[in-house]
Amino acid sequence: MNEPLTNSRPGIFFHGKSHNKHPLWHNQPLRLSEEHLNNPPLVFDDFFQCYHLNETREILWQWLTAIISSPGSISNEPLERSNHIYFYEKIEELIEAAFVLKTHRLTGDQNSSDYSSLLNSEA
Repeated sequence: MNEPLTNSRPGIFFHGKSHNKHPLWHNQPLRLSEEHLNNPPLVFDDFFQCYHLNETREILWQWLTAIISSPGSISNEPLERSNHIYFYEKIEELIEAAFVLKTHRLTGDQNSSDYSSLLNSEA
């Protein structure tokens, strides 16, 4: 894809692929706006305004089951399926950690190191 993604969020202009083989960009954000680079927690706010935690789990599960069970899938080999399951688990952990950080930031309790108490008080 060489053309810009014109249907992305307003104010976000992203040209090219979401991955890049340029060595200087391997560990650099490609999708974050200048505002998000300067204030990364805004990404959490934006994400969780669009998707609830349970909905995110459902979408990830649908992706995983499609990848490992569809005929002609990109995961025909057992090792590839195992790698996709591991990636799924790590992405789910990452999203849950982002949710905890977002929740912690919104409560304003900057002194608490017990993040689990914040979640238990919301239940």
